[in-house]
Amino acid sequence: MSEYQYYEFQAIDEPLNQKAMAELRAMSSRARITPTSFVNTYNWGNFRGDPYHLMTKYFDAFVYVTNWNYRQFMLRFPRHLVDEKMFGKYCVEHGASCETRGKFILLDLSSESECDEWEDGDGWLSSLIPLRSEILAGILLSRLKNCLSNLPRSVIYNPAFLRFRY
Repeated sequence: MSEYQYYEFQAIDEPLNQKAMAELRAMSSRARITPTSFVNTYNWGNFRGDPYHLMTKYFDAFVYVTNWNYRQFMLRFPRHLVDEKMFGKYCVEHGASCETRGKFILLDLSSESECDEWEDGDGWLSSLIPLRSEILAGILLSRLKNCLSNLPRSVIYNPAFLRFRY
């Protein structure tokens, strides 16, 4: 089987300007780049950019999905809008971390399973982005951790799960 890596970044609070889009184009000639997104699929090689740097500089949400069942989901929050101590309480387990970068806090959740089946990442980020608004509105971070556990995609995307699973 060939390798599969899916990268998707989304700008929510502020669109990318032409200079930023040109900087991103220099990292990947094949990526789909718009004023609000950067999407690329790799079947060989690796992405030359650093997701943490791109999140700090340009984007508010990120998802990375591979065919070896590694998943990563990051959200960027303005420091003045969130309680840094609250993030720290929930980022103590393996697979969950937060990092302050300048005027932002990056919440990074990852999961790796040993399942033989995998799904491509197309559509994952658009389903997960509403969680950012919920966190900004004060919803518990533990719900995010559940989204990247080894649950089937159909459960993760079920609105009832996102509303009631703690």
